[in-house]
Amino acid sequence: MRRGASASNVAVLSARLIVSVANAERDWREKAGRSWRRVCSRSMDRDFPGVQWVGFRERSVMSTRSHRVAVGLFAVLAAAGFVGIAPVVASKPVPKTIVGCVANGIFVSSDGYEIRPSNADGREFDLRPFEGHQVTISGDLLPGDAFILKKPPVDSGPCKTKPAGVDPAVAPAAEAVKVTTGGWQIHKPSKEYKDLPALLPKQQDSGVEAGIGLLEFVCMKSNYFVLLVQPSVKLRDSEPGMISARAANTASGSAPVPLTFRNLYKTKSVLSRSLNWDADIHYAEIGAPLLASIKAAGDLDLTLAGRSYVINLSDLGSRLGTFQRFCENGVVENPAHFER
Repeated sequence: MRRGASASNVAVLSARLIVSVANAERDWREKAGRSWRRVCSRSMDRDFPGVQWVGFRERSVMSTRSHRVAVGLFAVLAAAGFVGIAPVVASKPVPKTIVGCVANGIFVSSDGYEIRPSNADGREFDLRPFEGHQVTISGDLLPGDAFILKKPPVDSGPCKTKPAGVDPAVAPAAEAVKVTTGGWQIHKPSKEYKDLPALLPKQQDSGVEAGIGLLEFVCMKSNYFVLLVQPSVKLRDSEPGMISARAANTASGSAPVPLTFRNLYKTKSVLSRSLNWDADIHYAEIGAPLLASIKAAGDLDLTLAGRSYVINLSDLGSRLGTFQRFCENGVVENPAHFER
């Protein structure tokens, strides 16, 4: 079709639309105006006899004029192609599983795309605990590379290659800080204040120096928690982390388990109501599989707030079984394992 003919058709279509809209609007205005005056006159004359309600009628006329101008303008724009008449169909989420590496707190897919995963509530997911690791994320991909997680990321260990476009001077994860413990003993709860059974080491000066504070375990019957007491590293009230157990001096162990360390006294939980140690404490609940892995392990790998720690567990495993039986059954099986 020639350009001139197309422009002529648009003009004709615009004129027809304007005439149709004007006629329809005129009929609407007359009906609406009559109804408005009838209703207003009856109600106002009844409640306020003798008063002329000119303002209301003027507003009704002004409303119809505004309506006419707006509808006519819309018709012109639609005819000219500036306003789409067909409904817009929104892009639907696409389920995706993507493998990539975390560098500088950013997920970089294997084909080089930077993606910032979010939780279901829209908050950006904190990837710092996975720094320098290959991660698999599963969820819904939205326009603009927005990604909503449907399940926790899966950590597959250190990245084998540097993600494309990442500065090699800052991409690798920092070397893990080593923490040594020793002399693990079971603490019976005090009757003088809110307290719980605890498993804690006599020696852990390096943990304090490293910034994570004292690593301890507490229980409430068959529920177990790992505590960081008086950490000096800055932690948010809800800080995601990763923890895994392995045999001492070996390269790999159990699969990393995501944990969230929460500020004990800023959360309303059964644990916070049962423990009053007058200290800054962050805690995370640990399940039975992880507890079993720790029992058989020699080292504990902890990733928290962008840093990695290797914690030597020393004689923890030999005390953990006694601790469990004391927590769940109240049995003092081996007095030598208890605090004196």
